[in-house]
Amino acid sequence: MYWRNKILSILTIVSIVSIFFILSNAVFAGFDSNNNPYRMSIAGKFTNNPLNFNLKFDNLPKSGRLNDENMPWADDYYATVEGGIRNRFQTGKIPTRFDLFFMSKNKLKKMKPEEIAKLSPTEKLDIFMGDYNFSFTKEEIDRTKGVCGFLRGIGKGWWGLCHGWAQAALQYKEPNCVTVKNSDGIEIKFGSSDVKALLTYFAGEVCNTKGCSAGTRCELKNDDPKRKESPSYMDINPGSLLVILANLIPNNQGFVMDRTSDVQVWNQPVFGYNINVLSEKNVVGGGREIEVELSVDWVTEQKPNMQPHGKSTRAHRRSDYTAIINVDKQGNVVDGKWTGDSIDEHPDFIWMNQTGNMCDYGPRWKALDSIYKKSIE
Repeated sequence: MYWRNKILSILTIVSIVSIFFILSNAVFAGFDSNNNPYRMSIAGKFTNNPLNFNLKFDNLPKSGRLNDENMPWADDYYATVEGGIRNRFQTGKIPTRFDLFFMSKNKLKKMKPEEIAKLSPTEKLDIFMGDYNFSFTKEEIDRTKGVCGFLRGIGKGWWGLCHGWAQAALQYKEPNCVTVKNSDGIEIKFGSSDVKALLTYFAGEVCNTKGCSAGTRCELKNDDPKRKESPSYMDINPGSLLVILANLIPNNQGFVMDRTSDVQVWNQPVFGYNINVLSEKNVVGGGREIEVELSVDWVTEQKPNMQPHGKSTRAHRRSDYTAIINVDKQGNVVDGKWTGDSIDEHPDFIWMNQTGNMCDYGPRWKALDSIYKKSIE
């Protein structure tokens, strides 16, 4: 659910940022440069203070879950074909420039608060800023016009802002409804998903800060005969994924996972895992091959709502994979390979960007910062 070029841009940026940490740590026997677990040692709160990863399989926590304070919230991915975050999600209407032409300040002053409450996230932020030209909403019209409006349905349904939602859900507290007034006295009610949508846009389209990633993306379609021959086909190494999960999650740091191995990108926030050892055997050289079932817990999309989704588990999902994990004679995880159905169905890549201070990105985002802070009071 994301533009291909944007994903490639993010992966390029985070790879460059991560290279210092790769070179400053050992590259273990079976991990190539894309899969060194230390690529993710700067995830989130560890951006400026890299986590020292534990690689010893026997000492790794075999299960983990983020605490309630760090649990990511559910929300929509705001599909491009549905107009992104200019969609008035309560009514399903996608406003056009024609609609905006009639939204004058005088008309807005005469509208009932409950009518304004049904406008889109971008329209509400424009009104809060006293921008009756609706600059932000028009920008969102331009961003989505290639696959929305008269061309609606031509674009891919998975294109959207999941890259923004997944990281915003991990970095911001879930907002509540909040009512504010602009400088002209117009009352605006922001629902939980109004604020979430704006945070999603900020995290995905505005703020490009330090990040990290592991794994690679296979862009070949499922029916491409060369797909399984591609070096990127195996995507993230399961040994690397296991080490990253067992180091970050117990330290209450989640990350984003593209859960599909095909050309589509479905970014999901990860909050838990479980490692179940199925069998193991000794190998020449003193190492071991350990067969595991690796379960990954993540949050799926939910329809936008005026009220927060709260601690409901209805958006929680679990994906089960099988793999062989290679451990050297020192007990360190050094490699892995997917097995069974997981050869074709496994995560593509994982990543995390650290969102910056909204106040550093101009008046629009400073305004959002004030709305967000009021929504979590």
